[in-house]
Amino acid sequence: MSTIDDALVARAAAFSGLTALIGSAPMRLYPVDAATQNALRPYAIYQLISGPREHAMNADPGMVHARFQFSCWGDTSTDAKTLADQVRACYSRFRGILLGVELLDVFVDNEHDLGREPDTRLYHRAVDLTVWHRE
Repeated sequence: MSTIDDALVARAAAFSGLTALIGSAPMRLYPVDAATQNALRPYAIYQLISGPREHAMNADPGMVHARFQFSCWGDTSTDAKTLADQVRACYSRFRGILLGVELLDVFVDNEHDLGREPDTRLYHRAVDLTVWHRE
């Protein structure tokens, strides 16, 4: 059975604005624990921040409003911002069924520029999403 992570990656792989920047096979969109230190740039890392479930009196409806963060990295500030713009365009208000996972709605909650990382000297821009989906 597919997970919400699988569904989000499938959406990215089907969005030409993203694949133009981070490729398609292999795509440079990594879970937080799988990014390589020397990854080709630009690239994005996604991670689940929280995943609270909705509750009801008699039976839970099986709905989750998960918060995901996409960290966009590039050699220049423009590279990171351009990638973040495409992440936002890809997911904002998306609804549909991907790999058997029903995405009810996706909201872009926040975007922030984290500047240049001193050790890697890469630029970082983060996009926060709330992803309503069914389990």
